[in-house]
Amino acid sequence: MIKLFVFDLGNVILPFEHRQIAVKLHEVSRIQDRFTPADMFRFMFDRDLGLVNPYEEGLMSSIDFFARLRERYKLDLDFEEFKDIWNLIFAENAEVNELILFLKRQGYPIFLLSNTNKLHFSYIMERYPIVHSLDEWILSYEIGAKKPKQKIYDVIFEKNKDVTREEVLYIDDIPEYVEAAKSFGLQGLVFKDAKDVWELIRENSI
Repeated sequence: MIKLFVFDLGNVILPFEHRQIAVKLHEVSRIQDRFTPADMFRFMFDRDLGLVNPYEEGLMSSIDFFARLRERYKLDLDFEEFKDIWNLIFAENAEVNELILFLKRQGYPIFLLSNTNKLHFSYIMERYPIVHSLDEWILSYEIGAKKPKQKIYDVIFEKNKDVTREEVLYIDDIPEYVEAAKSFGLQGLVFKDAKDVWELIRENSI
């Protein structure tokens, strides 16, 4: 039985493509002949070593994150211009919006659990009303831990003490993070599209 749905954000609720960030920042570098957009992407977003990791665990401010990139790559832009490049990567998924609103109408609590950063989430709060339909936001930069660390998953049960681990379904597009959730006792679903979740809903007679 499922009593609580927990959704990832990026490429589940909001599709995004962040490789364009490196392409656009490369274009405004004064030393762009010394590296490629792929080099820059790895420096920022490598799963284990990327600069985004301390930023998304709240160990670095947005200004400090920008300053590190600007200095390393000699970027010819200011912080406001950087914010536009950094943030304009998301789109809405109408089918997932419909799914979330259906579950809300059925009375299910719905949490968001995301590896994200302050710039992205501040922008998302302003532009995408669907996040305000969710009951709780569990955000890596506020928790101080990113998936797949157990700490961020455990926050689910700090915020809702009325469910057991096996009554929680975690939905994420990254199999590693779903497997981590399962190892901590949750149910898990690797997201490909909304149809997968609808099928599970029908199987559970929701």
